Amino acid sequence: MMDIKNCEVIDSMNSKYRIRRAESPDDAGKLRHHFDRIFLPEEVGEFAETVFSHLPGMKNERWFIAVEEETGEIASAFALIPWTWEMAGIRLKVAEMGIVGTGEGHRNRGLMRLLYREFEATLAEEGFDLAVVQGIPGFYRRFGYYYSIPLEPHIDIPLHLVPYSTGEGDEDGGAYDFRLAEEGDIPFLLGEDEGYRRSNFISVFRDGAHWKYLLTYSPKIACGSEFWIMEGREREERCYFRISRQGFGAGLIVSEVSEGISDDALTNLFAFCKKMCAERNKPYIRLNLAVESTAAKTAISFGASVGRPYAWQIKIPDRGRFLGKIAPVLEARLKKSSLAGFTGTLRLDLYCEQIDLCWSEGRLESVTSGRGGECEKAFFIPEDLFAPLVLGHRTWRELQDIRPDLFPAMMYVGPGVDSASDKTVRLIDALFPAERSWVYEQY
Repeated sequence: MMDIKNCEVIDSMNSKYRIRRAESPDDAGKLRHHFDRIFLPEEVGEFAETVFSHLPGMKNERWFIAVEEETGEIASAFALIPWTWEMAGIRLKVAEMGIVGTGEGHRNRGLMRLLYREFEATLAEEGFDLAVVQGIPGFYRRFGYYYSIPLEPHIDIPLHLVPYSTGEGDEDGGAYDFRLAEEGDIPFLLGEDEGYRRSNFISVFRDGAHWKYLLTYSPKIACGSEFWIMEGREREERCYFRISRQGFGAGLIVSEVSEGISDDALTNLFAFCKKMCAERNKPYIRLNLAVESTAAKTAISFGASVGRPYAWQIKIPDRGRFLGKIAPVLEARLKKSSLAGFTGTLRLDLYCEQIDLCWSEGRLESVTSGRGGECEKAFFIPEDLFAPLVLGHRTWRELQDIRPDLFPAMMYVGPGVDSASDKTVRLIDALFPAERSWVYEQY
């Protein structure tokens, strides 16, 4: 049920707006019209309507809307898109702030801040572990979002570098058959997802309902994708890959590939994409994949260019609760280190708050707010670097290269017995290493 605060009327620069959630299926069409006015020729409105009506987990109350009282038109809106991510097998409840747009005549009136206030309350009420954004650079920092997991690399393959297909077969000389994926392929695709998640520290979890959405609705919209199955003719091998219909750059975007794909299959996949480039008037192939993936490393080996990746912007609403939730990850890491069996307190001092990790014989007994006073093992970290560190985006030393205000307390005291016996550096090295992470889209 919608509470009173979600229907409040506010006065902004002599215009009155009503803040509410979506109320009925009729709002799907209204949201489509709103986003079309802002984004066309990009078909964001079509995407919003499809997500509203069909994406698993979406509810009316997941849409945050500001309506102009005089005209009844939507002035500003965005969605809370629910995800499930995994961190080394631990399921994380994730809220994406997505499909964001304010009409041109309603900007700079504080509407987004009012809507975001409702969003933050929902994060707390429903216990989301992470809030994430894929949005424009710079804007979301004011809301506490920081770049923390790779997103959108540009691994561009000029067509002249793509080898011909291999093996005996039809007139193309290919050893594989290619077809669009169907609902009957979902069990296979779920298995491929398991391999992908095992290869990444942080990944997305997609169940059968999400795969049904991807195969049923995603191919029908401009912002969607095609999923292809390739099967060997002479040997038992089956792989899949995803081609986005839109995206950044002019190339043909390959945004998913089977994790365990063979070299021969990958060569044929690139050859197939080269042919598709000719059919769709695309000047090159672009891989939107983890740089560490088999497909990306293979492409780079024969000359693909690698751009600097963008990143997911991430906020951890409750830092202490999050560290407690990932305790099994931290305990497993400590067990493999020279400090297995450690007993004591490690303090993370974020300048604005202190978080104490209390250990007993290698077990994380509790995560509490720092109680003040001195702590023998303290690590100072600005709050904007907390997410990049604990999510494995960078090591603390990499972050310190540009931010000297991140450091173990004893670091600047100087060499000596006290510094040498301090375990803080070894604890941080063990607990928060850099990791390979990659998040596939769920829509």
